[in-house]
Amino acid sequence: PGADATLGGMTACGASGTAAVKYQTMRENVLGLTAVLPPQTIASASNDAGSGLKKPRAVTCGSNALKNSAGYNLPGLFVGSEGTLGVITDVTVKIYPVPSHVIAASCTFEDLHTAAEAVTTIRLLGIPVSRIELLDEMSIRAFNQSVKNEELKPMDEKATLFFEFAGHSESSVMADLSAARAVCVDDFEGSNFVSATDETTRNKVWAARHRLYYSSIALRGGGDDDGNGATSQSTIVTDVCVPFSSFADIVSATAEDLRDMGVFGTVFGHCGDGNYHAILPLRSDDTEEYKDKVFKVIELMTERAISVGGSVTGEHGVGYGKKKFLEQMYGAAGVSLMQTIKTSIDPWCIMNPGKIVDVDLGLGAMK
Repeated sequence: PGADATLGGMTACGASGTAAVKYQTMRENVLGLTAVLPPQTIASASNDAGSGLKKPRAVTCGSNALKNSAGYNLPGLFVGSEGTLGVITDVTVKIYPVPSHVIAASCTFEDLHTAAEAVTTIRLLGIPVSRIELLDEMSIRAFNQSVKNEELKPMDEKATLFFEFAGHSESSVMADLSAARAVCVDDFEGSNFVSATDETTRNKVWAARHRLYYSSIALRGGGDDDGNGATSQSTIVTDVCVPFSSFADIVSATAEDLRDMGVFGTVFGHCGDGNYHAILPLRSDDTEEYKDKVFKVIELMTERAISVGGSVTGEHGVGYGKKKFLEQMYGAAGVSLMQTIKTSIDPWCIMNPGKIVDVDLGLGAMK
């Protein structure tokens, strides 16, 4: 996850990060939680002394056990709810041992589609990876522009995969590395396959991935003296998740959209689980026509994901921007069920109103 991520925020968004290919997402890692629920009546929401301030309702659900089939999956109801059902106050998560041996690697490819196909093959062969990330050509260009007077060296501006292999023994990790290298180099004609075991060199191998967000912003004038350059506040980061069978075609199509429309953006992905993103920095002097193109890229990216049975978001959440796509993904009945859940728990719609689904104020409120 990002450096400023929190457990509560990750839980609320059903989020994940680069290690999800091995450890899965928050949905699979939350064992239990406590959430403070919104009021059911006007009186219970009032701070009036005459009404008597009532103790907020709270629900504790789940357990500390790794398996639990007791009743409804209440923790799962709140994971991904984006603060629309209650305020999550504590979370119980799974923990994992720190691996004894770690190897980082990277490999370049002639085009994005080929790199994505290599990922699919590695995953379908069952080669264990702890992380596997994909950066397009523009992402590498952004990194190269950010390298100034450092020990880091510019990279070939080609689609690149970044790997991490980890395990309990050196021999097992080396075997995984060798198997992945064979797929990349022998089967998909990858080049510049490099690996490292010590932490300092591993960080250098992964530097382009680690710097991607800010280097992408910098490539659109972030930090320029004129004050019109892109900033983190003006940058849109969006994501979708698709089945492996469609991953190479869909991620390549988004990169082509950017080129065809003349929109600047970097395309990258937690490709080990079919999840990819686009970083779309906006300058303050961008025209309305340019901004419309940016949102068109997002719309095409999202609709393609739905068309192949994917998700409108793999880890960022729905928020306000993608709720219009939920009916395409789940149908009217699915959205209606979400509205029923929302109104039964938060009838006055005071918890992040307008996110995920739209509901009528007070609909279903207890009298």
